[in-house]
Amino acid sequence: MANKSLFNRAVLISVLVLPALLYLFFVYGQSEVFFQTLDYVGPEEVVEVDGTFDTVAYRIPDFELYDVDSNVVSRASLDSNIYVLSFFFATCPTICPAMNFHLNEIEKRFKGYDQFNLVSITVDPTKDSPEKLKQYQQERNYSTSKWTFLTGDQEAIYDLAKGVYLNAFEDQTAEGGFLHSTSAILVDWDGHIRSRKDDLGNIVGSYDVLEVTQLNDLEDDIKVLIAEYERDKHNAKDE
Repeated sequence: MANKSLFNRAVLISVLVLPALLYLFFVYGQSEVFFQTLDYVGPEEVVEVDGTFDTVAYRIPDFELYDVDSNVVSRASLDSNIYVLSFFFATCPTICPAMNFHLNEIEKRFKGYDQFNLVSITVDPTKDSPEKLKQYQQERNYSTSKWTFLTGDQEAIYDLAKGVYLNAFEDQTAEGGFLHSTSAILVDWDGHIRSRKDDLGNIVGSYDVLEVTQLNDLEDDIKVLIAEYERDKHNAKDE
C-alpha cells in the first residue's frame, strides 16, 4: 500500500509540474532572440549607488508584516522568490473563498518549484491575528510551505496595497465591512511587479483571479518568469 501511495503521489506531482518543466526545456532550446520576458510595472526610479545615479525598475514598497507564526516578513525576506500577492480577509462572506480557491489551484500547479510562493495579506488585521490566520490556513488545508498569510498594522497594509496598485480599505456598506481587489500581482525575485501586455500593447499590471482567462494568463506568465529566473541563474554560473 505504501509503494502504491508513493507511486500515486509521484504521478500527481508529475502531472502538475510537467507543463512548467516542458516550458523551461523549450526556452532553453531556443536562441536568446526568441526568449520571452514580462514587462515591469510602475514608474522607473532613480537610485544612488556609490555616488552614481542610475534608473531602475519600480519595486514594491518595503514592509514588515507578520506570518501565522508571528515571524516578521518583509520585502527583503521574500527576495529570491517569485510570488503572487493578493489581499483578502478571513471572515469575508463573498469573494475571498473563490479567490483563494483559485489561488490554491495555482499553488498546486507549481508545487514542485521551490522558488514560487503565494502571499496573501489580510485587510482586517484587527480580527485576523496570526493565530486566526493559522487556523484559517489549517482548516482549508492550504500549503504551509508555499503559501504565506500576513497580518500587521492596518495603515501599513493599506499603504502597501496602494504601492502595488491594488485596493484595500474599510467600507461599512460592503458585506463584511471591507473592500479589496479581486486581482493579484506577480512579483519577481527582486521585488519588481511583472506583467504581460494586452493585445493593444498596454501593460496589464494585475490578474483578476475570479476570471478564468486571466487565471490562465497568470499561470502562463508564472512559467515565463520562472524561465527567466532560471536563465539568469544559469548565465550567472557561466560568468
